[in-house]
Amino acid sequence: MKRNFLTYIFLCILLLGASSCKDDLLYGGGIIGEGESVISGTVKFKPLTPALNGTTRTPGNAIKSIDSLCVLLYDVEGKLVKKYPLKRASTGTPNEGEYVLSEEDRTEHKTESIGDEDKNLPPAESETPHAEFKLTVPFGYYYVYAVANMDDLSGHEEAIQTKEGLKNISLTWNAGDIAANNQMFGFFSEASTEADAPLLTINKGTTSLHAWIRRAASKITIAYDGSKLEEGIFVYLKSVTIRDIPSVCLLGAENKIEREEDLLEKGEFIDYSEEGVTEYNELWKARITKGRPYYYSGCDAALTEDEYWEKGGKKAAHAEDLTSLFFYENMQGKGKDKQQDKEGDGVLDAPGFEGDEKYCLKDGKPYGTYIEVEGYYHSIHPERPGSGKIKYRFMLGKNVTTDYNAERNHHYKLTLVFNRFANDADWHIEYKEEVPSIQAPVPYYISYLYNHSATMPVKVNVREGYRLKSFEAEIDSNAWAPYKPDPGLEYFKQMDPDATPDAPLNQWNGFLSLRKTKATVIKEKDENGKTWTNETYYKEHKRGNRTYYNNGELNKEDNIDNDGTYTMKYDPDKNEYIFNLPIYTRAKQMLPSTGYTGNNPYVAYQRKAVIKFTAVMEKMDDPGTTETVVGRSTVIQVRRVVNPKGVWREYNSTTPFHVVLKRLPKESSNSFETFTSEGAWKAYVVRGPKNFVTLNGSSDTIRGNTGSPIDFTIGFQGIIPKTESRCAIVRVEYHNYSCVHLIFVRQGKAPMALIGGGRKWHACNMRTEKEEGQCPLDEGSLFRFGNWKEPLDAVNNSFNNFNNEGWKEYVIAGDINKKKWENIAAADYKGSFTPTEVSGKQVHVASYNDYEALWQADDIEQGYGVLYGNDATETLSAIDEVYGYRYDKHTSAGDRGAGYGMRGTFVYNTSEGEYGGRNLFFPIGVAGHGHRKHRDENGGWQSAVLRYSAGRTEVMPFDVAKDKPLLYDLYRRFGAIYWLASNQSKANRDGYENILAWDFNYFTLDFNLMPANNIFKKEADGVYGEEGAKGKINHSDACFIRCVEEP
Repeated sequence: MKRNFLTYIFLCILLLGASSCKDDLLYGGGIIGEGESVISGTVKFKPLTPALNGTTRTPGNAIKSIDSLCVLLYDVEGKLVKKYPLKRASTGTPNEGEYVLSEEDRTEHKTESIGDEDKNLPPAESETPHAEFKLTVPFGYYYVYAVANMDDLSGHEEAIQTKEGLKNISLTWNAGDIAANNQMFGFFSEASTEADAPLLTINKGTTSLHAWIRRAASKITIAYDGSKLEEGIFVYLKSVTIRDIPSVCLLGAENKIEREEDLLEKGEFIDYSEEGVTEYNELWKARITKGRPYYYSGCDAALTEDEYWEKGGKKAAHAEDLTSLFFYENMQGKGKDKQQDKEGDGVLDAPGFEGDEKYCLKDGKPYGTYIEVEGYYHSIHPERPGSGKIKYRFMLGKNVTTDYNAERNHHYKLTLVFNRFANDADWHIEYKEEVPSIQAPVPYYISYLYNHSATMPVKVNVREGYRLKSFEAEIDSNAWAPYKPDPGLEYFKQMDPDATPDAPLNQWNGFLSLRKTKATVIKEKDENGKTWTNETYYKEHKRGNRTYYNNGELNKEDNIDNDGTYTMKYDPDKNEYIFNLPIYTRAKQMLPSTGYTGNNPYVAYQRKAVIKFTAVMEKMDDPGTTETVVGRSTVIQVRRVVNPKGVWREYNSTTPFHVVLKRLPKESSNSFETFTSEGAWKAYVVRGPKNFVTLNGSSDTIRGNTGSPIDFTIGFQGIIPKTESRCAIVRVEYHNYSCVHLIFVRQGKAPMALIGGGRKWHACNMRTEKEEGQCPLDEGSLFRFGNWKEPLDAVNNSFNNFNNEGWKEYVIAGDINKKKWENIAAADYKGSFTPTEVSGKQVHVASYNDYEALWQADDIEQGYGVLYGNDATETLSAIDEVYGYRYDKHTSAGDRGAGYGMRGTFVYNTSEGEYGGRNLFFPIGVAGHGHRKHRDENGGWQSAVLRYSAGRTEVMPFDVAKDKPLLYDLYRRFGAIYWLASNQSKANRDGYENILAWDFNYFTLDFNLMPANNIFKKEADGVYGEEGAKGKINHSDACFIRCVEEP
């Protein structure tokens, strides 16, 4: 509770003045003769004084206009001599009884003071009205007043008979038309230093008079500053309202409200909500976080620190033209110190709820005017988790301590500075958690990757006189399906309970586990011969339930490393228990045939699970008396982050790459968008040689704040010989470190082994028999099986909506001739690719054993996403650019396509040893379909169809899809198929035979063997296929090729 919670800048009176002129005036004396004086009058409107340095219904200049002007003369006894209602002149020069308006530029002026106002303060308005008029009046002694925007005062004839009556005219607040509250009052004097009108002597034929007038109303602008917040704190601003504003005001005398009936309980308000945004998440524009801490009326969204100062900082936050809240003067004098913790001891001096022992309603000023900010508070901070509605209140005045004078003609500049956890401050705070209750974060985020963890803070508030007896969790719902997908998305909704209410919950098919997961693949039959279903595995391994606290203490039997350990901290003063609980994503493949996965397969959609927490509390002096409290947390598995996933550089290139993590907002979107971290984030190098990769120029670790984009630069130190390659992995932890993204870095394309004893993998796909693609992004050519001589060039691979392309003349890589599909030869499944040479070295098409060694290795994993090449310098957004790399569009560094990316699969070594961090990239092609099908049937035979799916041509029927809904629309999903050197008649696992290719499934994240049947005919089961197709020549599909060489 620091005193800086509120920046309350008082820049006293700064209305509408200019230089005074006294040469023609005699003050307080002089000889009065007979005659008349032609007065040339100047009325200068005092600019709003900056006092306390949304979208509202009223713009900031609402009470600035001048619609009428009336001059009144009073004699020495204060009695009315005459009023002069002036008319607006039709020309630039006023005639008798007319006035002319103009705007006076006040940018460089200082304020002229009235009374004790500070004349050295800058004006709160850059321009103010300036009126000039002409009147003919008799010689005499006069008090001269000016009134604006009250027409000719005909409704106040009795009151204006004396100058005191004039000043005490009672104005009534017009809540329906704020601009109508623009009444102004002032007097003519020698200078603006006078507190009231002096007696003027008019005894010359021509006289110049000057008046300074002020509005009866003031305005306030509100800005917000969260730069002092802790990480993991979110304040969602809903509205700000000015309350208890005067319904009446005296025109020229001090206005002090002393009756409740003279107050309007609710004045103007600013609504920060946005149509269509109903959830408290990153789409809420007025959301204050550590990374985007600044907001004020007129902002499209909260600002980063750099954005705030670029826009003008405090000056812009309280600009004169911003929409504002208006109110009449309310002078309540001095009072108690408003600070809520003036001693700085961390204890509130006046707690915020009625009934609190020291609560003081409105700081003891029942008729004062105050500001109230309403919001929603959310904390995922491990020391203080919690969420709920919150209100901030502040009594207006000219300082933050003892002044309660909400004076007229001021621009109050209020900045609410949120301190640390944002629910303790120098404003009155109304935030209270229910007791008893469970405070679990909603939502809480977890990684899109499989077998990853997050630590969720959960607080249990226990009633006084009770203690916690037990605390447990159970997964209520656990989705395999997308969360809130676009209505047009094609997926198997019949098995999604959110889309089909009577669909079974089947939590065992979902992504979330309450216990640590280790297996990459859950097999139908394990190494002990036991057969599993997803349901039996989930229940027997207790993936969906856990007891953390039992019989008044931590459940030690359950708090073991194999399942993931948890902690609890007890605060006896508050009788609260704070748990930090691990949660996990599940295996990459949960029974491969079902397609279920703990890795989010959706690039554009999240997945959701709900955890139900149950706490039982018992009365300390009567253990038999208990009460049970239930709370829930929504766990969101974030979208797959694929952009960027990798960066490659030539052996002699050190060009840095600017990383900005981006996501696809919808599956149909044409562009990626930058997102912000829901909590603190960091990026650091976890694998690779020292002095290779730097982050932001010099460090191997960088950090970012809650609400900020994940934005940093990868640098490369030094070059290496052409015969070498080196690799690194950058790990990004975001959303309060609960989500993980890996970026694979490689310099050089020299062949390297990924595991000990393995052959060296080449970095590029084959383009012809003796030529590789120009870089790892180059998809190379598609080859029919066993045929080196007629590779289908990558320029052929434009997506054609799965249509027949047998008629097409195909460009043959390295050849000037074109050929039709039927004229391109292929061996049968017993054929092979012979060894060949690349750059004078013998190479081999990768064999079953080469791929299988990677599949079997404990240290080998896969990542899926976009690789950027040597000439790419930044993360791109447009889909066609992010996925669009083609060798023919990149002949030099200056080509338009030079910086484009390519989708694919990264195969990498996770170990910390010699091979740790090494990675290979397998592109799936610019179309996302790295496979051309020989024969296809969809209402008739088709040939040479560009489609990843080796079997299906349409969605699965219900009876098949109900057991594998993620595979329902596999026919349109992305991936690639790579040939093996030759047929592997028997696989050493799962009973597969005649393995001829390797499958890279970009959707289900599969990296696995593929039998010959899948790449010689339409379906493996032969329903629509050609019997014996794999044994016929010229019947194979076309796939990519990657080569290896001996160590």
